[in-house]
Amino acid sequence: MATLLQWLRRDPWQGGLLLVAPWLLGGLLYAIFSARSPVELPVAWVDLDHSALSRELGRKLVAAPAVNLVAQADSAEAARALRRGEVYAQVLIPAGFAADLHHGLTPTLDVRYNGQYLLMGKRLKAPIQLALADALQAQGALSVLAQGLPAQAVGAQVAPVAIQLTALNNRGMDYAAFLLPGLCLAIWQILVLFSVLNLYFSPPGPHPGRYLAWVLLIQWGWAGVGIVLMRALLMVPEEAPLWPLWLALLPLMVPLATLALVLVRTGRESAQLVSSGAALLTPAFTYMGLTMPSASMPTLAQWWADIIPSSHYLPLLQSYRGLGTAPWLDLWPLLLPLPLAWWLWRRLP
Repeated sequence: MATLLQWLRRDPWQGGLLLVAPWLLGGLLYAIFSARSPVELPVAWVDLDHSALSRELGRKLVAAPAVNLVAQADSAEAARALRRGEVYAQVLIPAGFAADLHHGLTPTLDVRYNGQYLLMGKRLKAPIQLALADALQAQGALSVLAQGLPAQAVGAQVAPVAIQLTALNNRGMDYAAFLLPGLCLAIWQILVLFSVLNLYFSPPGPHPGRYLAWVLLIQWGWAGVGIVLMRALLMVPEEAPLWPLWLALLPLMVPLATLALVLVRTGRESAQLVSSGAALLTPAFTYMGLTMPSASMPTLAQWWADIIPSSHYLPLLQSYRGLGTAPWLDLWPLLLPLPLAWWLWRRLP
């Protein structure tokens, strides 16, 4: 243990990987997403009707926390702002909109959002729909009452089907809860790989393999600290313990350590090996299935995802979030490289 501490003091890069980088990068990511849920997103507002109804629609949108209306003179100006990224959505009230509704016609209300910003579009879509529907249903109720329909039947006539959208395990649409667990896991596995590689590039003594278990245990310990600190973001049931999430990270380190030992065995320069390992693990967040189901990806991408350990962990985390339990034995394929890791560990110094 004393030799290990001396090594960390002598090698600032390894000391940074093992003692500073895990909490520093985790804290930096949390600081970036500390707003948790974006608000006041700019939305272009084009009112060509200038009626009492259009002003009511505008007030409903202003009341939505996610929306910040930006008045535009015409549709062309709003479209340019949307293409430039100055606004994320556009709402156009055509001329004669209120009059057409009063005459029983079906005018078109133009609502667009920029699909390039997938998360922003998703954040705006539901609030805009709900705000506009609320105001238009009130107008529709008045029209139905004017036609002589009994008041008790108005609700079923105007809104025969009630729709409620609730995000499973993330009711507040919290971006930190959505992104941080996957991002932290992706960074952690890169730190595990780099710290094992650096163990052999800058060894603490003539037999660096003796310290491999210590390096892995330190990184595993930081992962446990991160799980405890991110309890609220993980959104696991209150009665569910956190130790299964921590224990399930042990199988992930087997392929990571094996990959590092394979790279060291090739005998190439350290910079080349670090680049190769980073290139393999960098797409980890994309292949976790958070933004796109892995089953919908091309076959080559699915094979690549199978190689990355975190791709096997995230689905179990999602199950643990929703049910308080998960089929952790599904991680057993990650132990298959263990004999190879043992053989390489014995052959290396």
